[in-house]
Amino acid sequence: MVYLFTDWENMEVYGTEQLQIIQVLTAEEEKTVISVVAGDVGFQKEFDDPKDSLINRIIKFCKSLSYIKLANNIEADYFFK
Repeated sequence: MVYLFTDWENMEVYGTEQLQIIQVLTAEEEKTVISVVAGDVGFQKEFDDPKDSLINRIIKFCKSLSYIKLANNIEADYFFK
């Protein structure tokens, strides 16, 4: 289970667990979805503007703490065919 914060500032304070993952997805409508998780806390937001300053702030924060970039996710039951 991941507890999602509504404000990025909380993630900067509490997102310091050992397992740290970031995923950046761009949808067909030019929207960007960022998901960040550290331990059992996380942050997720959909941005209409791909140049939103918060996107760069999030990416910079995650790089500074060496978050692992996640390419995709799949349920374990469907991983092996």
